[in-house]
Amino acid sequence: MWRESVHGIGDLMESDLLSSDLPPARVNTVQWANKGLRISSDHLGRDELFRIAEDTRRSGDDQQLLQLFWDILAWGVMGNFRNAGRIVDFAATDDGRTRLLTALRTAADASYGGKIEDAYRAFVDHKVPRLGPAFFSKVLFFTGDRTSNEPRCLIFDARVESALPTVTGRHYPLTRKPVQMYARYCRDMHEWSQQHGVSPEVIEARLYTLGQATGNSRRAWLSAEVSLYREGRTPVTFDAILTRLRRQQQPAPTSEGIDDDEG
Repeated sequence: MWRESVHGIGDLMESDLLSSDLPPARVNTVQWANKGLRISSDHLGRDELFRIAEDTRRSGDDQQLLQLFWDILAWGVMGNFRNAGRIVDFAATDDGRTRLLTALRTAADASYGGKIEDAYRAFVDHKVPRLGPAFFSKVLFFTGDRTSNEPRCLIFDARVESALPTVTGRHYPLTRKPVQMYARYCRDMHEWSQQHGVSPEVIEARLYTLGQATGNSRRAWLSAEVSLYREGRTPVTFDAILTRLRRQQQPAPTSEGIDDDEG
């Protein structure tokens, strides 16, 4: 019998059905160009963004910092440009550019130094309209010290947020005490990474993939789990639930004789 708990992180890491290797994201550079912005590439991945962030940190240049921000935003919006377009419009004003740069510089310096609370608080104190934690946690992540062995800032978007209680039973609501809750998430992830001998971003990537599989719905996961118990399937493992979930989300087969063995 499988049950969500912190031990579920082990099942997440051992699953052959999930991957920690996320492909580069395709960027609609034309869409950004229509807003007057040049994105560094039409395909951006994590390694490339960390490289750009390190070059930016070493330069100390404000324009490079803004370019890094647009690259991260373009990588992270995944086709949903509505909020991103409004952020671009805000940053085009003198006050908006100043506020965005202040938030970015403060957050980047704190993140690289491993000061998780200060990094998050930078975007609270210097609020940029439409820029919520799902977006700005990506900035915190890429401006952090990837080589650090201490807790560091990680991405916390809807995929990860929905997958955490599914796997661990723990919730990290940012609606109440968001700074402390985000820091708790980062430190818990660091602790789990130490236990399993992996980087915390490897766990985050797998949580993201699971959130993608469930459609950000813990209910979908529970529905798949319950269906296995009702059929008397044993054992009900993490991978068995994930396999059933994926099959439930596929279009109904048009031919007979489909094998429904969960393994």
